[in-house]
Amino acid sequence: MTTSPITAPTHPHGWRYGTVLFAGTVLLISGILEFLRGLSALFDNTLYVSTPKYIFAFDTTAWGWIHLVWGIVLVVVGGLILAERPIGRILGLVPVSLAMVLNFASIPLYPFWSIVLLALNAIVLWALCTAGFADDVTY
Repeated sequence: MTTSPITAPTHPHGWRYGTVLFAGTVLLISGILEFLRGLSALFDNTLYVSTPKYIFAFDTTAWGWIHLVWGIVLVVVGGLILAERPIGRILGLVPVSLAMVLNFASIPLYPFWSIVLLALNAIVLWALCTAGFADDVTY
């Protein structure tokens, strides 16, 4: 009679997996909120205050479309990360970086929300860069 060896768990665990799960969840939520931010700018042009003589002066409708499309991109990438696809984590670096630039550019229009999203995106960027891949044995 032979005994079976103890097998490793099929799902990764540990803090590295938790950071990836956190990054995917925050990207998904951030994408939904960016989408809603874009919709609110499209439906109500007076919602966002336009700052005079701002170097990144866009029409509120243009900001609405930018945030609407960007929200969809973030939701897709967040879904790929939550589905544990390594390509989602690799592709996630570019949208998160560009989302940080967009939120920096929109600080005069909606300062508090832009700063909150800048901080969340910085944490997501850190999580995507520091976590190992799913086939990595160092979990």
